[in-house]
Amino acid sequence: MRVSILSSKGGVGKSTVAISLSKALAMMGFSVLLIDRDLVGYASYVAGIKGPGMIASVSDGVESTVYKEISLGNGSVTVLKYFGDGPRYKIDIDKFHKDRKLGEKGWEIYRKVLTMKKFSFVVVDNAQLVRPEDDIVKHELEKFIEIYPEFPIWQLFVSDSLTRTIEDNVSYAESIGSVRDGTVLGFIINMIRPGEVEKFRGVLDNVLKRVKAKFGVLLPFSEDIFQFTGTFEEFPVLQEIKDLASKVVEVKTMASGS
Repeated sequence: MRVSILSSKGGVGKSTVAISLSKALAMMGFSVLLIDRDLVGYASYVAGIKGPGMIASVSDGVESTVYKEISLGNGSVTVLKYFGDGPRYKIDIDKFHKDRKLGEKGWEIYRKVLTMKKFSFVVVDNAQLVRPEDDIVKHELEKFIEIYPEFPIWQLFVSDSLTRTIEDNVSYAESIGSVRDGTVLGFIINMIRPGEVEKFRGVLDNVLKRVKAKFGVLLPFSEDIFQFTGTFEEFPVLQEIKDLASKVVEVKTMASGS
């Protein structure tokens, strides 16, 4: 099962959701691949991957450690730094288009990561406002489907608690076809001020109906996460994210009929 973390806006906690959801699934005993496709590369940074990402390293012809496996209980998270080097990705992708051998080398590395073990879940952290037809998305997704053609692909939208951002994310989900296709797994309203979580219950219920999501999550602002400076293993996982992971597993189980 592949879960793409999406948002219409940066700075809403999208990457922290990707990290903590991956951790929660791993702590349940699953093998998880976290593809860091965000331009900032925060998930990779927390995982301790300091060098250039996969696309940048292949483009520059340099050797770099672009993935790291982290054991968590009976499960694990393999973090792949796919981008994470800022806006230079446009130049790098152009190189891949012009130089077939360079592109093949990049996909060889990606194929190696995808097949290094049988992943139960793949979590993808995206840049803001990406669309299926964007170069930043479509080529990776095409290669992924070649390896995992049976994987259902879902979207999980993350918003802050501002009314404008929530509405923008609903429009975003509609514009990229997720609502039409019925592939909205969930909708998260994040960074809610302490003591105000219940005020957003009705707002979330309305959003879930509009985007046809399977479930929603209300996340309070967490100072521990906001100020976090530790390792991937130490990254806080809120109880709400643990509950989210259980719901994700339920959806996967129901889809597989097992």
